[in-house]
Amino acid sequence: MIKDAWLPLVCSISACLLAWWGTEQAPWKAQLNSPTHSVNRLVASISGHSRPIASNGAHPTVAASTTDDALALLDLPGVSQKTLGKHWTRLKPSEQDEFMELFAQLLVRIAFPQSAAFFRGLQVEIADERIRGHNATVATHVEHPTEGRIDIDYQMVRRNEIWLVRDIQLDGVSLSRNLRGQFQQVIKHDSYAGLLRRMRKKLAQAASPSAS
Repeated sequence: MIKDAWLPLVCSISACLLAWWGTEQAPWKAQLNSPTHSVNRLVASISGHSRPIASNGAHPTVAASTTDDALALLDLPGVSQKTLGKHWTRLKPSEQDEFMELFAQLLVRIAFPQSAAFFRGLQVEIADERIRGHNATVATHVEHPTEGRIDIDYQMVRRNEIWLVRDIQLDGVSLSRNLRGQFQQVIKHDSYAGLLRRMRKKLAQAASPSAS
């Protein structure tokens, strides 16, 4: 999978989201307002109907209009709470908003473009859609030329009549749980403020024209 020197799972999250998926070729017919329909919309908003654009001559990013649409289909508060665990409840509402903004920028500026390139040209197959009340799972897989078969399950939650992605399982491994482990290690050995500094540093590196 895509590697990142500090936080590889940030890239892994969107690696699941951004498989190059032509919805007109998808064998699974998604009903409107279904979990699969939300996954289709998410993928289309990032990769199917958009093109990465240059940012200050450095790494490509994605047009704001499409990333806004994609972020609206993520349960960003729920994902943020799961990744920070007990630290989330200790934050003031303004601090929670600050974390979510930084996390969203990491997705947009680093994870989305890198994972889009990783999965470009591949066909995702939808295997199943399972709904239990306000929760659902959309099971998919993709055949990568070097990584082989990758099983990607989208864990969904229904909020205000819209199905949102709250977690992704990559070959059976919960990405939010692993991301939480990464965050917890930084907080344990440094501090929560140290975690924010590292997040901002990654964003600054992504914006630098000299970044590789």
